[in-house]
Amino acid sequence: MEEEITLYEIWCIIKKYTKLILSIFFVSVILTMIILLLRPKEYKATATIFPSISSEEISLAQLPSSFSNFISSFIKERATPTDIFVIVLKSRQMKDDIIDKFKLMGIYKCKTKEEARKKIEQNTEIKITKEKAITVSYIDRDKERARDITNFYILNLDKIIRNLNITKASQKRKFIETRLEETRNNLKNIEEKLKNYQVRNKLIIPKEIGEAGKAVGEGLMKLMTKKAELETKQKFTTPNNPEIIKLKNEIEEMEKQLIKIPPVETEAGRLMREYKTQEALYTLLVSEYEKAKIEEARDTPTVQVCDWATLPESKYRPKIKVSIAISGITSLFFGVLLSFFLEYIEKTKSKTEIR
Repeated sequence: MEEEITLYEIWCIIKKYTKLILSIFFVSVILTMIILLLRPKEYKATATIFPSISSEEISLAQLPSSFSNFISSFIKERATPTDIFVIVLKSRQMKDDIIDKFKLMGIYKCKTKEEARKKIEQNTEIKITKEKAITVSYIDRDKERARDITNFYILNLDKIIRNLNITKASQKRKFIETRLEETRNNLKNIEEKLKNYQVRNKLIIPKEIGEAGKAVGEGLMKLMTKKAELETKQKFTTPNNPEIIKLKNEIEEMEKQLIKIPPVETEAGRLMREYKTQEALYTLLVSEYEKAKIEEARDTPTVQVCDWATLPESKYRPKIKVSIAISGITSLFFGVLLSFFLEYIEKTKSKTEIR
């Protein structure tokens, strides 16, 4: 049967190898201290942000393809502004902007951008608190660079978010903006044609001739608004959705009504009607464009900064006291285990010699 070891025997073994245990302890502690003192100091800067309260849910399907790698990691179909912020903060575009802004390829001595991105990822901490606030931290040997990179994360996040056009309102604004530019050019061209016609024929065209154009312009504006609404909703619903079918029927009916408007026989009447049509359309588009911009400003998630990163007052690492304590405790355990191992070998040799 195996002999059970008693507490007294354990004490005797430890006492016998006390010098060895203490030697391992002091050597480990001293080496740890030397290594940590020689290691460069690193500083950590932290900023806290949160999305604007009025921001609504955003469809991840509207995000650019450059952010698609992060979509599955966060949420399947819809995301809150907080989710979008984290996606952008961890994106490759954000890392590349930081590399270019602070010339980190040379500072970190990286041969490729991929190496620099990994270095940035290692030095960055992004956390979501229970209150749904986001803390962004960056660790660097230069305390000023740690602060500046952290604050750049926030500034660049706001810039990228505004350029993404990820809300329905921004899509509507962009759609109207394109149509407004087209109408502005059309109006300019028809004005030139009308002016040349009057000069060429030496006459003044009464404005009453083109009053029918107002109805056409209003009809076209309503038609374009419905088409924009249909284009937006088709991205989020199936073709068999009742709202989609209803919109298509309304658009078809509007197009029929516009065809029924009788054409003006004379060249002057045709030009004037076209002028009035474009004028009415332009006026309505300007009004809708201003509304769309206000709606976009309201719906686009904006970065609200709770705390900007400040210059770190003390180093973040190496944490000398904690590291020395861990090293000391570990070395004591190792010393005790080594003592029992040496005692076991010694007893085994003694038994062999006796036999």
